[in-house]
Amino acid sequence: MKFSVIVAAHNEGHQIASSLKRLRQISKTSPVEIILVDGGSDDDTVASAREWVEEVVTLDKPNRGAQWDAGARKATGDHLFFLRADVHPPGNWQQALERFWLLNEDAKASAAVFSVDYGNGLSLRLLSAWSNARVRAGIAAADHGLCTTPEIYQAAGGYPAFAELEDFEFSRRLNARGRIALLPERVHAAARRLRAQGPLAYALRRVWKETRYKLGATPESLFRQ
Repeated sequence: MKFSVIVAAHNEGHQIASSLKRLRQISKTSPVEIILVDGGSDDDTVASAREWVEEVVTLDKPNRGAQWDAGARKATGDHLFFLRADVHPPGNWQQALERFWLLNEDAKASAAVFSVDYGNGLSLRLLSAWSNARVRAGIAAADHGLCTTPEIYQAAGGYPAFAELEDFEFSRRLNARGRIALLPERVHAAARRLRAQGPLAYALRRVWKETRYKLGATPESLFRQ
């Protein structure tokens, strides 16, 4: 089983090398290719990443949906694993995903994601619990890391080229083909933007954006706002 890890990044030069080095070090149980898709960074993200990846794809502006889709088109693995550059998968991520897909190959699952851990503190723990509960309702945020097969990815239509809510729309597309499974192993997502906004404000803003989108607002307008 070969995994294609597709990492979307934008101006992550300060930490991208250490993140990719760790990813490479914990990825040894089966073949892995790492594809970095950069969204027009104006720092040293690309230069810092090259040592640790098989391929670098560059776009002219940040658009995580377009970035992940561009990486998926380059991938050669049996499974696609989509990550944000500031999300760190568990040390046994390969074993966990291999076990899931081998045991569930005949089940009605369209994708698997890890449980997210935003860190210590009551508000961050509550936000982690809220985000994990939403997966059970069919909404998998980008922070969880998402794994699916190329066949399911293509059949679902792939990630949309959205500047905002690409994960929400892709979740909707996947739900039409099967459930999104939540694995107990934890990914650790950087909480810098959550601390800046406040966890409660972040959650409320996220729900507000999803509601606006379902009522007809465009992702571009929501991104500008």
